[in-house]
Amino acid sequence: MKPIYFPFTYIFDLSAETISSIFGQTVIYRPSSKNLPEMMQESAKRGAIDIRIPVKKDESKLNAALKDYKSWLNLHLGDKRGMTAFFKTQADKIPFFDDTITAQIRADIKKKTQQKQPETKPDTLFNARIFLAIAQEFDAQNWEINQKLFMVDELQQKLIENIKGEIDSSYIKNAENNLHKSYDPESYDQGAYMTADRIKAWALLMQHDQQGSGLFITDSKSAFECLIDKASQSEIIVGFDSMPLQKNSAGKADKRRDNFMKQLEIIAKNPWPTSTDKIVNPPFTKNSDAKVSLTLAIVPGKTPHEFFAGCCGYNLTESKEKSRFQNTLLGLVEPF
Repeated sequence: MKPIYFPFTYIFDLSAETISSIFGQTVIYRPSSKNLPEMMQESAKRGAIDIRIPVKKDESKLNAALKDYKSWLNLHLGDKRGMTAFFKTQADKIPFFDDTITAQIRADIKKKTQQKQPETKPDTLFNARIFLAIAQEFDAQNWEINQKLFMVDELQQKLIENIKGEIDSSYIKNAENNLHKSYDPESYDQGAYMTADRIKAWALLMQHDQQGSGLFITDSKSAFECLIDKASQSEIIVGFDSMPLQKNSAGKADKRRDNFMKQLEIIAKNPWPTSTDKIVNPPFTKNSDAKVSLTLAIVPGKTPHEFFAGCCGYNLTESKEKSRFQNTLLGLVEPF
């Protein structure tokens, strides 16, 4: 059983390495096989992630729709930088997810399509893939901007260190705090924007994965809490705070991780309640500067496809292979 990352189709390098070091190779869904980011290609080569494309049809149509959307941005912004410019002018929110702009885009598209062709039944799956493709581009842009801001903070810190003998210690402390602001999970949770919409679109893509899993992992507190709120019978079964993390595990660490995953698979496959005593020692090491917080919850009596279909209002199209999991496990990994 492999963990599946949700509700995003883009994963940052740090998240990929952190999650895979705990759970092993992690599945990432993509709405299309086109334009795979170099960062994700490298993570896949290292074995940190397993990239899956549950739906492969209409890729040319999807790419054309994305191209039209980018053209729309350039036209209405009057700036060739498109989405990057949007990020720089919209402070702490993703501009496409602003209600006013979303309404304007819909109105423009509706007007254009009505002029060209008669009204047809919406393709929900195709629209979900477009939404995810747009969202992942914004996430990538947001990550790039945060990285650049982080680099500026580093330069500032080096400057302060060079002249710290001439300024008071409180100023140095404030600069050190600002250095890590970009990685504050409270301020850098891309899942905080249109959380329910992201989950609904992602869940529709997930319904078409024929391999399945019983474990779903995120680094978005907003996404995790949104699903927990939808699952009235959910229970927190594991909670680890400030745990040292082995990034490049080998030997005993690999065995601990494999055993950890086997125990989680047993819980996902068997009737609940069952003992959780054997998962009290996840694959962490004491000799590490990196630390994370890990929370695991169970939605008992609901297979993953039943759970995600139910909370998002979809008709279930579950296969026998997917139904081998009797429960759904949800996990949240946060930097400490």
